[in-house]
Amino acid sequence: MNAGRETSRKCSFERLYKIWMPLPHSFALPVESPFDWEYLLAFLRLRATPGVETVTGSGYSRTITDGAEPQTFAVTYDCISATLQIAYSGDAAARSVVESRGKQIFKPDVSTRPIEAFLSRDRWLGGFVMRQAGLRVPGGWSAFEISVRAVLGQQISVPAATTLMGRLVRAAGTQLSETAWLFPTPQQVVQARLNGLSVPASRLETVKTLAAFFAENGDECLTQEKIKDRLLALKGIGKWTAGYILMRTGHDHDHWPEGDLILRKALSKKKEMIAHADLAEAFSQWSPYRSYATIHIWRGFVPLAKTLNRSKL
Repeated sequence: MNAGRETSRKCSFERLYKIWMPLPHSFALPVESPFDWEYLLAFLRLRATPGVETVTGSGYSRTITDGAEPQTFAVTYDCISATLQIAYSGDAAARSVVESRGKQIFKPDVSTRPIEAFLSRDRWLGGFVMRQAGLRVPGGWSAFEISVRAVLGQQISVPAATTLMGRLVRAAGTQLSETAWLFPTPQQVVQARLNGLSVPASRLETVKTLAAFFAENGDECLTQEKIKDRLLALKGIGKWTAGYILMRTGHDHDHWPEGDLILRKALSKKKEMIAHADLAEAFSQWSPYRSYATIHIWRGFVPLAKTLNRSKL
């Protein structure tokens, strides 16, 4: 991209940023009740990509692109009307895409009542479910973003993964202003030098491989048949990573991050950690809603030693 066009994009976004609210186009999406908006925000806030996403106590916003210019997407929740209030800049004709992405992130059309009724048949899990009605499995603006986060987040904390996402954006993304960026496309990640991420070379290789996979197959590729097997065939992607990606991006509520440490801790009845096979057997009883079993356990389980320091997540 030449310097003149880059300057034009930056100026365009800076003008847009000054008139963040109200954005020129808006609409409401009805939400199936119950709906735990606070948990969605809490989950997304910890994972907000620096420079791309902003999550406050009342709403979510981020940079997006319409293919030609940078734009803004923002969402709040009106509990009186039980609707998501979605606003965006750019071409009004982009509404169908914006609406689809809003549903992809916040799952307003998912009816959790039958899911919760099913999971509540288990006495132990039902204790979490009864206290946490309306939980959604949070999605994301793009499958590629979630997939990259899953890889960068392997075996590290959530805040550490968020830091790495910010580094990736600065290494491969498009800068819009001093603080705002567009998340890089798969093609940009393939072409970028990522040595500054400070992660093992093997993980960088996996990020590059994943980016090449999305560059070739598109962001909708995760809806294809046998996609889990295709992900597992990529070097550096195991069952936890594939499960996490599909849990947050798929329409199937049965994917889950196999072998997840928090899940293992939660289901361990003794000091010894539950075996992977036993964890999988335990989770089999919650099929076809293992994604929601996961999110309820992540939200509700607090190790005894941390009870006094309970996190909202």
